[in-house]
Amino acid sequence: MRISKPLTLGVAAGLTAILATACSSSGSSSSAPSTTPTGSTATGSTATASTAGGSTGNLGSQAAALEALYNKAVAAGQTSVVLYGPTTGTDQAMYTAFKAAFPKITVSGVPVVGPPMDAKLGAEFSSGKHIADIAFTGSTDMLAYASEGCLTPFTPATVPSTSNLAPASVGPGNAFYGVTVGVSGVVTNSSSQVTVPQQWSDLESSAYKNKIAMLDPTAIGLMADNFAHLALVSSDSGLEAGLKANDAQLFPSTSLTGPITAVAQGAKSVALGMSYSFYLPAKAAGAPVTFSLFKSDNYTTTLYDGIIKGAPDPLAAELYEDWMFTPDAATAIAAEGSYSTVNGAVAPQGLPPLSQVPQQPVIPLTQVGAADNAAITKAKQYWGA
Repeated sequence: MRISKPLTLGVAAGLTAILATACSSSGSSSSAPSTTPTGSTATGSTATASTAGGSTGNLGSQAAALEALYNKAVAAGQTSVVLYGPTTGTDQAMYTAFKAAFPKITVSGVPVVGPPMDAKLGAEFSSGKHIADIAFTGSTDMLAYASEGCLTPFTPATVPSTSNLAPASVGPGNAFYGVTVGVSGVVTNSSSQVTVPQQWSDLESSAYKNKIAMLDPTAIGLMADNFAHLALVSSDSGLEAGLKANDAQLFPSTSLTGPITAVAQGAKSVALGMSYSFYLPAKAAGAPVTFSLFKSDNYTTTLYDGIIKGAPDPLAAELYEDWMFTPDAATAIAAEGSYSTVNGAVAPQGLPPLSQVPQQPVIPLTQVGAADNAAITKAKQYWGA
């Protein structure tokens, strides 16, 4: 779904209406927003602190505040955090690192995205029986959740000056914060003879006919957002026509690893717009795949954390959001193939620092929805409704 370009993993109009009713009528209590001012420089610190659990870790200059919140959460019986989002089923490195610092709190994730996530949250708000503490997803969803009153505004104590965060990392009213940035590239089958494309326009060549797999750009999702940004690059104006002419195979916008699977199995040779964090598990499993960045205009996506109104464990949720901006969290995020939104954070193994990745033009956070809708309208000219 920015750094420059937030991940957009769709909100259906009907479900948005359900959420609007459910969120506004929810009578569940939620924690008060943190009064800790934005502007601390915890993430830039190299201080090592001993946690309340007895282990050591790099929690930065706000370590004492995090330990106090940890003790408060445990005393209140809040010993779990549940996240809903597209990658929550594979974010074990983050959950494990958090538990090492705060051993009495367990983090778990429910992998869900798009309309199914909207429906799940809507049902919880309607019933008043909340399971999720944190929504962890792209900008389009988060903007909708915030506007409908589904999120509790919270400013993490560990957030450095906003100038030290990637662009578009702060949601309106501090309702949510960008925590991870994923870099996408092309994944090719290393057993095939296909030439690895060096730029988007290369894919217009007939040499790639019947060899391309990508997500559906006619529905809100990664590829629609990708094309929204490429619309700002004049040299790529013929890309969609070229991909259509080359019979690129489309996968549902919610099937995030579908194109990689097709390439790994040899059904296709090139998967477009694939996150490095999706590539790593395939490579580790022995798939014959190779990840490459373009020489320019690489796609990046930001995922955001927001505390859900009525969360059953609000103090533990606040602690998790605080922790996401610590040096320890940056290391765990990198281990999963993404970058922390804190400028200068450690890079995933095999990738350059984020500042050295040539990226697509920036679209301001509040304009992404309109830009994506325009991209979808254009995509339907080639691929239909």
